[in-house]
Amino acid sequence: MNAEQLSSNLLSLDSNIRFAGILEKSGHLYAGGTRGGVTEYLKNRDSEISFSQTAYIVDLRKMFTSDLGSLEYIVYVHNKVKIFSVPVKDHIVVFSTNSERTDIEEIATRVLDYLKSVESELSLFQPTNIINREKKETVKNLYDSGMSEELIAEQLDLNVDTVKVLVKESGTNP
Repeated sequence: MNAEQLSSNLLSLDSNIRFAGILEKSGHLYAGGTRGGVTEYLKNRDSEISFSQTAYIVDLRKMFTSDLGSLEYIVYVHNKVKIFSVPVKDHIVVFSTNSERTDIEEIATRVLDYLKSVESELSLFQPTNIINREKKETVKNLYDSGMSEELIAEQLDLNVDTVKVLVKESGTNP
């Protein structure tokens, strides 16, 4: 299951889910959508800032894993919406709900259970057809120069799995 399908499936889990999407570790939203007919409160740059902040906070919380255990989710409760952030593999699943009609534990449990049930089917890396030619060429050149896939992913803000697919597509033998 790809990221777009996951986002769509999350929207169908509960009628109170307004938005569902997948963030890269940088906070870049590369898959997701809003339920039809809902008011978008954050637009353009504001939503980008919110996503970047979310990714940063999720990453910071990982430093407490040895003391507190694995992070399950973070929720921001606002007057108008509740925004959930769930670390999944090397990504963050984000979704928002109507604030007044949503029980945090109930919706979080429903989403977490769903994510666990489809975890083995998830392929959340960025689809290579949305990566521009220049970035693909850069991946190829860096790989050919001897740079590791992990370092390329970090340098170009890509998922390691995406880099591996791009290397394979370029005809370079890994």
